[in-house]
Amino acid sequence: MDTGEPRRIGPYEVLGCLGAGGQGTVYLAQGEAGRVAIKVIHAQGAADPKARKRFEDEVAIASRVPRAYTAMIIDAAIDRDQPYIVSEYVEGPSLQELVDRQGPLSGAPLERLATYMATALAAIHGAGVIHRDLKPANVIIGPDGPRVVDFGVARALEATAAITTTVGTPGYLAPEQVAGVDLEVGPAADVHAWAGTVYFAATGRVPFAGSNVAVIINRVLTETPDVRVIAEPLRSLVADCLAKDPARRPTTMELLGRLVGYPSEIAQATVPHIPTLPVTLGTLKEITTLGSGPAADIVVHGEGIAPAHATLRKVSAGYRLHDHSNGLGTLVDGRPVLYATLRPGDRFTIGTVALRLTATGELERVRLSRMSATRWWLLLLLAAAVALIVIVVVTG
Repeated sequence: MDTGEPRRIGPYEVLGCLGAGGQGTVYLAQGEAGRVAIKVIHAQGAADPKARKRFEDEVAIASRVPRAYTAMIIDAAIDRDQPYIVSEYVEGPSLQELVDRQGPLSGAPLERLATYMATALAAIHGAGVIHRDLKPANVIIGPDGPRVVDFGVARALEATAAITTTVGTPGYLAPEQVAGVDLEVGPAADVHAWAGTVYFAATGRVPFAGSNVAVIINRVLTETPDVRVIAEPLRSLVADCLAKDPARRPTTMELLGRLVGYPSEIAQATVPHIPTLPVTLGTLKEITTLGSGPAADIVVHGEGIAPAHATLRKVSAGYRLHDHSNGLGTLVDGRPVLYATLRPGDRFTIGTVALRLTATGELERVRLSRMSATRWWLLLLLAAAVALIVIVVVTG
């Protein structure tokens, strides 16, 4: 029976539909490295080349986020009528489903959930990403603990002309996201959404509910949820994070510090960081990095410039080269790229290093041949002869 679902999305075989919403449809799919979640974006306005480029940039930035407390973005396809984003598949119910089915959380489970989510936000913000749509449906209770998903997607969607309304779920948005004026939306909006999500986990209720979007937005701007049902120490922290003024909310690190009982400067040490690696020149089969499947991280440092960072991953079409430096550090045939598909024998440049992909899936430096001393002398003699001829001709 035809369900209307695609059988394949790019190189991935679709196994079923995980859900659908205003932003797009999420499918469970099978790839070479295992099961993945694919979000196919409703982005009619993405036909604009500039919008596609901004979308691609946002997804590339989001893919830097460490995966300890998130579902890592591992692939994306921009050059389609409906772009899609591929992330790790985390098996388990969403927080929304868990609370709807089993009721609100309290005590240690609630505090543990709050701390996991705050740590995920710290990792996301540390990579320069703002979630913008944190809510119970975007927190998956996996077998190894809660994971935050869909980070960076809202920002990427805002890059397309298809989005004509505020991106996000109104009941969990911060005042600066719905005020209708040109306010900067920063990490403080995610802190507000963290508090709203914890409030839902503790009460089973949306922090700002209403019969229509206009009512909800008015409540976001003017009302404050009653947090007395939440026990300390979370109660006062949730209340502080729901402040209408973004400047009065704790920063992400202050939030994490208060949750774990340390000042924010000490809490910084608990946040996972992307390690700075030397240039990796080895077989892809022996090197595993972010995401799933054989991959190699390549980081090249330069004098006075930020390191160039890219990942090379084995895919069905060959090897997927993914730049993590916003197209500034990776070049193929002299052109900067964010994504490129390579095959054995292809050459590319990361920062100041030229590399070649061998037939066995290894990376090797391309060493430019040095000119011998004899050739240098011949070149100098030739230059001197030319100069002498020019002098003779000019002086008659």
